[in-house]
Amino acid sequence: MREKTAEEYARELMEMYNSARSNSAEAMLTATPTPQTAVSNNDFEDGVGGMQVAVTTLRRLYPVAGATITVFTGTNENRTVIETDVSDASGKSGVFTLSTPAKVYSESAEPSERPYATYNVAVSADGYVEKINMEVPVFPGVISVQGVDLTPIAAAGKNTSPQITSGADDYNL
Repeated sequence: MREKTAEEYARELMEMYNSARSNSAEAMLTATPTPQTAVSNNDFEDGVGGMQVAVTTLRRLYPVAGATITVFTGTNENRTVIETDVSDASGKSGVFTLSTPAKVYSESAEPSERPYATYNVAVSADGYVEKINMEVPVFPGVISVQGVDLTPIAAAGKNTSPQITSGADDYNL
């Protein structure tokens, strides 16, 4: 099998993007969107934070519309679903309002409790490999933006099982 030139590879990626884009547009027309209201950092009570998911493809170059975004706790095999949304034309979800520890824990050099909560995010869309981000931190009083870059199935070869990443590192605040 001969290797592809950079131009051939770029042309193939653009063809996959255009195909996926038309599929995403079709999915958007048939999907029932969740109402999305504008939320700011000032809208949160103590012990509550927000997360918005930005779904893209081709190394974050193009948004993916119509992707299903699921925020959950537990393991991937034993999920407790918190909330689900569908990405809009810009690839963004609405803001998920999530429970967090009280803000006082993030104001101490040595808190008695971890100052943030963790949630898991699964993103799937027609024509793409499912992506699952485990242990995404959510801090009180702010909206965290979680970027998720999906791989087109056509570019994944035979590796179409869900791509799972973990953000299990403790953050030194």
